Amino acid sequence: MLAWWMLLPTLLAMMVALVLPGFMWLRAGGRSSLVAIGAAPAFTFGLITILSVAYPALDIEWEPSTALPILGMSALGGAGAWSLSFFRRSNDGFSLRGVPLREAIGVRKPIGGRQAAIRAATWGAILVGFILAALPLVMGAAPANPVQQWDPTFHQNGVHAILYGKNASPFGGLHELYGGRNVYYPTGWHAFVSLFARYDSVVQASNVSSLALMAVWVIGLAALVSVLTASRTAIMSAPIIGGMLLNMPADALTMYNQWPNSTGTALVPGLAAIAIVAGRRLVADLRAGDGMRAFLRRIPQAVFLLIGAIGLVGAHPSAAFSILAFLIAPLLASIASLARRAYGRGGRGQLVALAWAALALVVIAAPLLALSSSKIRAMGSYRRDGSNWGEAFMHAFLPYPPFSNTSGNIQWTIVQFILLIVGIAATARLYLLFRRRDPLERAAERAGLTDDADVDAEEGTLASAQEIEESEEEAQPLPCWPLASYAVLAALTGLAYSPNSALRTYLLAPWYKDARRIMGVEDIALTILMAVGVAAIVRLIHTVWTRSLQRILAERGADDNIEAPRWPIQFAVGLLVLVLSSFGAIDARNAAVAQVYDPNRLGKPGMATIGELAMLRRMPYTTAPDALILGDPIAGAAYSEMIGGRKAVFPQLNTANKDVASQKILIQRFHDIATDPEVCEVVRRLGITHFYEEEDGAYYNFMRSSRHPGLYNVDTSTGFELVDAGGTAKLWKITACGDVTPGGGREAFATGVTGSRD
Repeated sequence: MLAWWMLLPTLLAMMVALVLPGFMWLRAGGRSSLVAIGAAPAFTFGLITILSVAYPALDIEWEPSTALPILGMSALGGAGAWSLSFFRRSNDGFSLRGVPLREAIGVRKPIGGRQAAIRAATWGAILVGFILAALPLVMGAAPANPVQQWDPTFHQNGVHAILYGKNASPFGGLHELYGGRNVYYPTGWHAFVSLFARYDSVVQASNVSSLALMAVWVIGLAALVSVLTASRTAIMSAPIIGGMLLNMPADALTMYNQWPNSTGTALVPGLAAIAIVAGRRLVADLRAGDGMRAFLRRIPQAVFLLIGAIGLVGAHPSAAFSILAFLIAPLLASIASLARRAYGRGGRGQLVALAWAALALVVIAAPLLALSSSKIRAMGSYRRDGSNWGEAFMHAFLPYPPFSNTSGNIQWTIVQFILLIVGIAATARLYLLFRRRDPLERAAERAGLTDDADVDAEEGTLASAQEIEESEEEAQPLPCWPLASYAVLAALTGLAYSPNSALRTYLLAPWYKDARRIMGVEDIALTILMAVGVAAIVRLIHTVWTRSLQRILAERGADDNIEAPRWPIQFAVGLLVLVLSSFGAIDARNAAVAQVYDPNRLGKPGMATIGELAMLRRMPYTTAPDALILGDPIAGAAYSEMIGGRKAVFPQLNTANKDVASQKILIQRFHDIATDPEVCEVVRRLGITHFYEEEDGAYYNFMRSSRHPGLYNVDTSTGFELVDAGGTAKLWKITACGDVTPGGGREAFATGVTGSRD
């Protein structure tokens, strides 16, 4: 626990870098602080993606001294725009009119006690949600231990490669992991983490990034629910429920730990929140007859959303499809509403209606065409078989990862099911209640596009802000489109578990046909509905209590207009959910952390025991800086880079080097080093100095030797000198091939001077 506290400055620095660059710009546009903080990280990742592509072209090295100042300049520019915007709103122009400049640009009316209490409760709930999300990781893992899972090994070595090569471009920045091949891979997460890591702290920085993403996730959920409903109960419930879910963040940021994909998922709620607010305002302007001026007025918001979308793609392309799957329903509903309104005007309005219909076709066709692109189809070609329709049905509506079937897991599943059913019923009831209104109003309201539920506005820039603060639960009904979003995402999750088919491959290619990547996105819709379920339960209890009090007072001849306090009910229901859910199945989440983080309790993905990790940490002292390590990456040799500080021949779990011929000789025939001259030829040409030996064993459902047979059953009695040992692993210096010029190039690594490994 103390080790995590020592990393608190790194976590705070990450959060500042994630929030400030975009937060200021959103505040300049009158956005609420909650929505601004929730949406800002996507903007930051957008800037990082743009810079990571531009820097190699400009021959600029990627490091904190070149990247962080740009983020700081964005924050300063936004702060200036915020001050000028407030100055203009406060003075009806840019004239001081005798008002001191300090007062004109920054001094605001103090908020009242009620609003202060509302903000404190909201951020308190966000803090609780973050603690619940982070607790299993902080309590069950040492931050210096790597997460022993297939993809995280690749990603942490990717951060290490960026630190060494000073190139964070998605178009070849990770070429070190492919033996010199320039392969496209989204590097947003790697580039971001590299700004806060040193050569010897990649593992710690990567683990801290999981905490930062958990914070982004729960804040984003609170922001999203805040723009969908004025129910304070729902807004406070969302981050707490979101922090306890098993798919995201538990599985996505601890056991499975697909950092780039998880980053994209964590960014979706916040960016979706600002997209909904911007869409509402655009629709309101168009309905008011502003025409082209409405689009011109929204250019700054469009730029922010564009940079945020680049951030999603920079983290992982699947995130762009995730946010589209989540928002396709309100987007099409709003387009339909505008088209019907235009068509009703007759004449030229019918041409406008046709234009809106064409836009709807584009919204549908564009992602379908994108799914046909070569890069997306390549993702779909990854071998991942489906299961059966029974599994599909079981996982679709209330998805769950392959965690231990603990008592807490069962309890949390039951609680989720109840809250989901209540939330669906409450949302459907509100839809039926409001469906008798004007058809155009109904379409826009169902899309959530009628007015802003920006519940944390401070300057009065939104007409409904004060009303929402005063009336809380009854201020605005939840739009019904989250039901459609839930149905879409549930269908995708179910399809991932369904039998193999062309449709499955085509639609699920952005997620590598992996249900565990999709379920995190479905959790967004689930959180909304379950938060509404909590609010409905609180509202029901509050109504019953209020009526009971009024009846008792009426019988006593006293004033019967009294209303029962709401906060005790909110607290009691929230506490009940926590207890009955076993704090979000914390026993199952603890077990999931142990399977990949605890060297003494490793599950199927485990690669290095505690003794082996100790040997790796001694590697900087037992080997020369330019040593080059050969070993089975699945057996722990891949950790030679990020933990041992020594270059590995195979730095990721797939052997995918550019030099295919040498690679094939090593993984098939290295055990013949004493008799096969071609083996020594490769050893000398590449400069391999050490052999990382590990006993054969099972990895998931195959034996490690079945993939890399040449790295097992090696006779080390001659031609090798024992350097170190740890657990069942041994590190040998290769002497069988005579004098070898080391190919690790670690002088540059050891001194921190940049260089090339090629």
